[in-house]
Amino acid sequence: MNKKVSAQIGLLFVSIIWGLTFVLVKKALNDAPPFSFATLRFGLATFFTFLILNKKIITITRHEIISGILCGFFLFLGYAFQNFGLMNTTPTKSAFITSVSVLFVPLLLVAMNIQKVRLRIWVSVVFATLGLYLLILPGGGGINIGDIVTFGCAISFALHIIAQDNCLKNEIRLLPFFFIQLAFVTLISYVHAQVFEQEAIIWSGRLISAIIITSVFATFIAFLIMIWAQKILNPSETAIIFAMEPVAATLFAISFGGDMLGLWGWIGGGLVCLAVIYGESSQD
Repeated sequence: MNKKVSAQIGLLFVSIIWGLTFVLVKKALNDAPPFSFATLRFGLATFFTFLILNKKIITITRHEIISGILCGFFLFLGYAFQNFGLMNTTPTKSAFITSVSVLFVPLLLVAMNIQKVRLRIWVSVVFATLGLYLLILPGGGGINIGDIVTFGCAISFALHIIAQDNCLKNEIRLLPFFFIQLAFVTLISYVHAQVFEQEAIIWSGRLISAIIITSVFATFIAFLIMIWAQKILNPSETAIIFAMEPVAATLFAISFGGDMLGLWGWIGGGLVCLAVIYGESSQD
């Protein structure tokens, strides 16, 4: 098996795991408030990353620390918005709204006067907007506060992509950089949990399962695979595979979460996936 096929299979695995996390986290948030759940998820992922770094942790540079904290801040915002949004919306809608983060990237770059946006991106944004309208309004029971909060997640992840891309161009070491991000998300989530959350954690089987799957598979392993695979595949190939994430989320939500998606919802979700694929393929 050549590297390209291995990379494609790896990213498909990541997409499926990330799709599964939406329904898992939705249920887990009944037993642990959002910031506490993020603390547990990223804390365990940080621990495993630390085991790999081992003594090399003392070689972490000031640049890696600053870059990791910056990207970790946007990562924290993304998952905070996503977790709070999931408390008030369905896993399916959360996954499709989150997926448009790749389309926010070029728009934010324009707003920052960093690059121009091709016509293809604007076409993709129009199709994604139409898809979200069909997904949320006609077939999704109308827009709610969870949907609005999840848009904050998409924007935060887009900012994370931009910030991380800029850091990686400066020849930063990936593993120490990754470790600082995880550690910062863990720390800031813990602080917010202590300040804003009074609810006790219920150590149920579903919470423990969600923590293990999201921290080990969806964070620690998934990010390492993603970093490796994106060095081999071009952006359009990556976008096509990642467009499977909301599809996987929908199938898992229907199978295990009792979620329902009507005809207009499927059409809307399909338009969002096509918009992501079409828009990202212009980056070649």
